[in-house]
Amino acid sequence: MKTFSLKPFTSSLLFLAIFTLFSCDDVNEEQIAELEFPVEIEILKNKERVRQIEYFGIVSSKIINYSFLTPGRVKSIFVSKNQFVKKGTKLMQLETKGFSLALNVAKNQEKQAESAYLEAKKYCQNLDKVFKLGGVSGTDIEKEKLNRDLKYKDWEQSKINSDAKNEDFKQATLIAQSNGIVSDILPKVGELIDAGAETIIIQGKGLFAETALSQKDLEIIKKGTKVIVEIKNQKVNGQVNYIATLPDFQTFRHTVKIDFSNNSSIKASIGLTTKIYFETDTLQGIWIPIKYISNNGQDFVNLSENNRLRKKVVQIIDFSGEEVRVSGLRENDKLITKGAASIKEGYKVKIVK
Repeated sequence: MKTFSLKPFTSSLLFLAIFTLFSCDDVNEEQIAELEFPVEIEILKNKERVRQIEYFGIVSSKIINYSFLTPGRVKSIFVSKNQFVKKGTKLMQLETKGFSLALNVAKNQEKQAESAYLEAKKYCQNLDKVFKLGGVSGTDIEKEKLNRDLKYKDWEQSKINSDAKNEDFKQATLIAQSNGIVSDILPKVGELIDAGAETIIIQGKGLFAETALSQKDLEIIKKGTKVIVEIKNQKVNGQVNYIATLPDFQTFRHTVKIDFSNNSSIKASIGLTTKIYFETDTLQGIWIPIKYISNNGQDFVNLSENNRLRKKVVQIIDFSGEEVRVSGLRENDKLITKGAASIKEGYKVKIVK
């Protein structure tokens, strides 16, 4: 009896089903690939932008360290820690007895020198009259004139010495040079201090941004360079007002201070981190918003070429706010700005407004 086996028949059906399935997938892929995906574009043009160099910095305030030019003993302290002081306020005073005594001696010496000069001057005037009458020789006149000139030089020197002693007397009292808050008071009443030693530290009310420039950027950024300072996601205009001549010996960077418009709505405070954008030269090129650049190991943008999506590798060269200057693109390239997120490279696109 001849038996019928289902194995060859089953195998044939299975092969036919698999072939049909793959054939359908290929058809679907072709149909999907030929769908037109709507996108929005920007036609690229050469633009001119101000190049910006970005740094991170901190908000600081003006600090003034007060010290005496001469050594002495602290007699009086007129302010207290955390006190607000105005320009011209007395801060601290040394004992002035020694300064006062030295000043009085210098003033007496000045008066004596002045009297000696005036007396010599008058004597020369009288002697000149006698010389005209033939009572004295020309040699005598020259000798007394030389004496008069020496007396005048002594008087001039005594005035310089008196002014110096008067300045020492004035310097025995520290006066606030600007408004601010007393941050620290170092010596106590009765304590002996050296000339130049820190005594009172006052924190100014004005704020500024501070960062450190590399040697390379120091060649571009100068005093007066315009700056945008970003604090708490808000931007204000500023300007470089100080660049340290010598670099930090560890980092080899130069300290830079930037005055900025302290907008009351920002509420900047000491120690806040900031972004600092130095505005340097003006450059032409292809500038695009940085948000249109993606990265898959390389920076790239999506273009529409012959109505198909193409990924184009670019290189960022410079920054200007939210835009970057790039290489790898040309004028009239069609940059896809919307609709490329779910489209693969090579898919057909339709440009819409």
